[in-house]
This record gives sequence, structure tokens and C-alpha cells, in this order.
Amino acid sequence: MIHRAYATARQLIDPDADYTVHVRTKTGWTQPADPDHRELPGLDVLLAARRLLRAQPAGRVSSTHPDTLDMHTGDGRLWLRFVPTTLGDNDPGPAEPATDDRAPQGLWRLLGLSGSSLVPVSRCDLTDTDLATLARTCLTLNQTHPQTAVPPEAALLLERLATTVEALDTGLPHAPDIDEVLTRSELLNLAETALALYRAHADPDDLLGRPEVLLLAHLAYDDTPP
Repeated sequence: MIHRAYATARQLIDPDADYTVHVRTKTGWTQPADPDHRELPGLDVLLAARRLLRAQPAGRVSSTHPDTLDMHTGDGRLWLRFVPTTLGDNDPGPAEPATDDRAPQGLWRLLGLSGSSLVPVSRCDLTDTDLATLARTCLTLNQTHPQTAVPPEAALLLERLATTVEALDTGLPHAPDIDEVLTRSELLNLAETALALYRAHADPDDLLGRPEVLLLAHLAYDDTPP
């Protein structure tokens, strides 16, 4: 079902086009307050569809017009509409930026960052920087939920990582970078552990930033069978 829905989104979205973003509110359609979220390239819209359909509970995509794509989150909190920028003035209606600077809950988790189409969508595409970010994410989640047991190998890696991170964050001279201390396979191990911890606990205290959550979302989607 997820893949069939994604195939529908893929047919409706032109990856080379730009799309105006609209959010449904109690008073009608509006645009997000964040300028980076008011217009997205088609590839970013497709990635948003992936996140939506892979979420728990899963969202749904639909179309009320050949040139529009509607996305509804599974929890019912968000209803978004994507319209080709050339049609943005005609459908679905007024698109004034939101007067409230606070984005609807969960909006950035779905839309991502400006240029998020460059974020890797599979494990083999992860850069050393991405893996270092995920390693730090694993350390943060593990320290936040120390009662959750992690695999023995990951526990040993976390001990080494903690020492490295402390040296880096305190500015010790000649402190090695994370990807110099841990091999790629070890970093991938920590990335998998981070995903497991995130699935178990999420991030209720908002300790993770946008890049960390988006990388975890891509890892989660990469688990979906082809």
C-alpha cells in the first residue's frame, strides 16, 4: 500500500518543477511562516511524500486536480497541498504567509530543510559527515535513555565515542574527528542503534535538530522492502 501510494505521488510530481506549499488551517489555506518552506523543488516534495507514507501512523496522499498533490498526516494534524509555482496564484486560493511565526506541529519534520533533496536516501549514500552526525545522535539518545539496553558491540563503541566527543567539544588540541576514530562499519553500527533508540523513544524533549531527525527518517525509509 505504501509503495502504491508513493507511485501515485511520483506520477503527480515533476521532480524538475518548483511547487508552492499551502497549509490548511481553521481559516483556510495559507503558506508556512518559514520562507524556506513556502516553495520546494519537486524532488523535496517527493521526499516529503516518502516521510509521510513511512510515518507511524502512515499518512495518505491524494489529488483533487491533475496539477496538485494533497498530503494528510496519519495523526490528522497536517493537511498540505503542493501546487506548481506557475499555478500557485490560481489554486487552491489565497496564499498569504502565516501571521503566526510558529509552524504547525510536525511541519518541518515532514518538509525537511531547504535543499533537503541532497540528503542521502540510503545507507550506501551516507557520507562520513552524515555518519558522524548519526553517531552523535546515538550518543544523545543513549544518554537520555540509559535504561534501554543496546547491543554489547554498540555499547563499547559508545564508550569510545563519548571520549572522542568530549575531546572535540572541549577543544582539546589535536583531538581526532569522529570518523577518524571509528571505521565506517562501526559508524553504521551506531547509526542503526540510533534508529532503534529513536523508534523506541522518539524525541519528546526535542534534543535532536532537523538534520538528525531527517537522517533518521531516511534510514527508516531505507528499511522498507523494495
